[in-house]
Amino acid sequence: MDIQILIIEDDPKLEDDSLIWELKDKFGEKNVRFIPSPKEGLNFINENLHINIVVLLDIDFPANEMDGHQVLAEIRKMSHLIPIILWSGVNENEESFSDFINNHAFGFISKTATSEEALKIINKAILHLESSIDNSIEDWIIDNDEDKDKPIYFTGDGRSYSLNQILNEIRHQTEVGKSFATKLNKLTIDLLLRNKENLND
Repeated sequence: MDIQILIIEDDPKLEDDSLIWELKDKFGEKNVRFIPSPKEGLNFINENLHINIVVLLDIDFPANEMDGHQVLAEIRKMSHLIPIILWSGVNENEESFSDFINNHAFGFISKTATSEEALKIINKAILHLESSIDNSIEDWIIDNDEDKDKPIYFTGDGRSYSLNQILNEIRHQTEVGKSFATKLNKLTIDLLLRNKENLND
């Protein structure tokens, strides 16, 4: 699985942080993107929802920019499937993190943490991407060559959804999206058991 590490951070000096160099060494320079502006970061995410992204998000930005709370909320309007890790010099105990939790931030990395400590959290986020059934369904829909606007899912109250609409519901973790993922997961398991097939890479 290709992973894009997106760092939204306004301090250009941190582009030379040892953690950034370790990330580039591990994932490749082209897969680690440092963006200083929250607006540019949001634009990048919006234009690249088809790829697997882990976000390292600063909390404090200049007064004329959105802060980390607002950026996280905007990302969540696009998708609930993107792991967002807060990367901040703010003491975790001194900041109100309730809205970060409500918007499902994946974790917190202090800027004083060692690269080893930071990579543990980033690797957990990547494992989450790789093992999440919702992300697997998202990848399948994106890669599927069928007509994505043709209705394929029908609810008990008569509503119909195309693949593109289901993708949107899954990204926003609506009841329809979660129901579709659960039913598809059960169907997949049932088919595997019924046919006694093996899963292969």
